[in-house]
This record gives sequence, structure tokens and C-alpha cells, in this order.
Amino acid sequence: MTIAASDIKSRPVYQPLRPDATAVRHWLVLEAAAQNTEGCEALAQAFAPVAGALQTWSVGVLTLGQLPVTVLADTAALAEALAQAGPFRVNDRLYVQGTEPFIWSVAALAAAAGLAPEQHRLAHAGSLRRRVWCTHCHGFTEDVTTSTVPCAGCGRHLLVRDHFSRRHGAFMGVMVDAEAPGQRPAVQEVFP
Repeated sequence: MTIAASDIKSRPVYQPLRPDATAVRHWLVLEAAAQNTEGCEALAQAFAPVAGALQTWSVGVLTLGQLPVTVLADTAALAEALAQAGPFRVNDRLYVQGTEPFIWSVAALAAAAGLAPEQHRLAHAGSLRRRVWCTHCHGFTEDVTTSTVPCAGCGRHLLVRDHFSRRHGAFMGVMVDAEAPGQRPAVQEVFP
């Protein structure tokens, strides 16, 4: 599934994952549920040349051709694996592919483990569902597929904007009827 182009400059633009030729050690992290057969074949082929310096982790069960894959139960297990993999050096690279909430959660874990943003590459795969950050209560609403959504934190009806916060790893949600209480647009399914 491809992400529609946006005029919003904060909207991430993702490129297919390829190993960085200047890197010495490589970590590939995949959200198993977001992968398809063609994507797995393309990744296996792309990363085969660095297989000797590659550690592949999958959150969920995944087969990646001839490349060995360590299956992790969840992102907590991934955080532990990243902590054990360090300390990281400037020529180490982390490649992450999955849904946007997943890849940005992993980016936060990578930062906590000592990897700079320049050291990881992110690629979208799977659903377009969004994580929405409420600008009012600062809470998060997960798995949003619609143009407006009730906030999981404060209950306000939020307009899901295309503005993306890398800091929060989420799209911004603003109160949809702030200027005209009770007047809300029709809810539309837009992020399958």
C-alpha cells in the first residue's frame, strides 16, 4: 500500500530499504503483520550482500528467504534486543519497515538505545492506519482509519490532520468543532 503524496512538509517520505554501503553493521527490523511476499523477497535480495554483517529481527513470525530472522514477541523484546546490541558506532545502521505507528515506535527505541536519526532508515509497509496525538490533552489514539475520531484521552472529536510529529511519531489531532460546538463533518474512512 502506498502513501498518498502530501503538500504538508512534515509528512514523512519513505524510500525502499537498501543497505548503506558505508555501514559496517546492519540491523533490519520488520513488523511481520505488515509484510507481503513480494516485499519479503525484495528485502531478502537487497540485504543478501550484507548478510554477514546483518542481524534481522521480526516482531511476529516472518520468513525472509535465506536470511536468518530472530522472532521477537513485541516491541518490549525489541527494546531489550537493541540495548544488548549496543553500544552503537557511527557506522552502524538500523532499517525498519512496517506501519507508521510501528516504525516510529522503533525509531524512538533506537534513539533511546543510542542511535542517531541519521543512522536509521524507515520504510512504510502495510496499513495506512494512524496514531493520532491530541493537541489538547496530549494523549494518543491508536489505529485511526477515519477523518475524525474521538480522542482516547479527553473524548474531544478530533480532525485527523496530515501534519506529522516525528517527536511523537503521530499525526496531529485538533478539536473539529472548536469554533462551532456540535458542528462536525461526516466521518469518512480514509486510512485503511
